[in-house]
Amino acid sequence: MILIFPAIGIIFSAVTIWLRGITGTDIIFDGIFYAFDYMLLAVLFYVAFLLVLAFKVNIAKPNEKFDRFYNKVIIYTLKIALEACNVKVTVKGEEKIPSGRFVLVQNHRAMFDPMVSLAFLGKYELGFITKPENMNLPIINKYMHRICCIPIDRENPRNAVKSINAACENVKNDICSMAIYPEGTRARDGEMLPLHAGSFKIATKSGAPLVITTVSNTNRVHKNAPFKRTHITLDICEVVPAEEVAASSTAELAEKARKAMCASLGVPYEE
Repeated sequence: MILIFPAIGIIFSAVTIWLRGITGTDIIFDGIFYAFDYMLLAVLFYVAFLLVLAFKVNIAKPNEKFDRFYNKVIIYTLKIALEACNVKVTVKGEEKIPSGRFVLVQNHRAMFDPMVSLAFLGKYELGFITKPENMNLPIINKYMHRICCIPIDRENPRNAVKSINAACENVKNDICSMAIYPEGTRARDGEMLPLHAGSFKIATKSGAPLVITTVSNTNRVHKNAPFKRTHITLDICEVVPAEEVAASSTAELAEKARKAMCASLGVPYEE
């Protein structure tokens, strides 16, 4: 993805040299100069394009539909960002993802987790349950709003219930699938934190399949980027059918998800 910018620089540089009739050794030096300038202009143009799209969004207005155009822009931009960070993502088990809407749960290790999930699973139209602070991030909050991300205040049970119900409505009304991190926060030591059973109410109340996923090595990106390659694995480790979700309690689903995540990550499971 990121190679599109140097490619633009090289193409426009070649055209400029041809139009100006530059010959001899000047081709090399002028070619490098023009290529860099055009590449920089392409980057600035793309950033300006992202800003224009963001300023068109009114986050004060309730979002009642999933914006597929903004979703594609997000996917493309995140793949560029991950490539710029020298990240290589391997997706395992994608064939397990069911058709139709679902609820996705995942372990949480770093800020790159949702970036990886949106970049490589965003085509399934995912909205995220997120902490309220993320919805205050300039520019980013506009894009999150357009793909139906929902803030959840875990310190306020009444507001948390409203957020869970809103996520359920998104799934039930075929607006989008929803993703949540049931640990509630990042596990900075790399271990699996306990899963909050209440997170699984989105699945039980919406009657949707539960897609259990893990990401590994995302906590190393900030140390490695951009000079050292980081290999990340996004594993769709298990899918719980809607029928089984309906017949299970949230505590049972949390236990099942934790077992599957621990097995995927190769860490001990402890009740």
